[in-house]
Amino acid sequence: MKLVVALFVFILAMSLSFESTAEGTDAGADHAAGHGDLSTKMNSLFPEKQKNPAVALPPQQTKLVAPKFLSSVPAGAVKLQWSETSGATDYHVQVATDPNFKWILVNEYFAKGTSLDFATAEAGKRYFWRVAAVKSENISIHTKSLFVSSAFDAK
Repeated sequence: MKLVVALFVFILAMSLSFESTAEGTDAGADHAAGHGDLSTKMNSLFPEKQKNPAVALPPQQTKLVAPKFLSSVPAGAVKLQWSETSGATDYHVQVATDPNFKWILVNEYFAKGTSLDFATAEAGKRYFWRVAAVKSENISIHTKSLFVSSAFDAK
């Protein structure tokens, strides 16, 4: 049975690879193109998706406004502020107790606006925070800009 199927597939492949006999005759405009034009006709049914160059670019980096790097702020509620980035729809904000952001306290993926209140700053501790601009309509590998980081001390 396997031999019969293999033979059938071989014959079918060979018949499709040979030049059509209708190509050399004057059988009409539809037959004159033969198999050579078939791939063009089929590809026109399913054209490639055109890429928008604006979507392929990540958003620009934002700039951190307040609190300034290593500034002392009162313990309790701290308002984290950054500049608006053109093209960004949201911002990814993180606050951690270590510079490598292993111990994250706040991880807000889709922060709206240009500020976020961090309400649990304890006196005598240093906090590290960073913000990345997010462009939600981008393709997956370019949705965020690079993070911009800073640190502050709660007193």
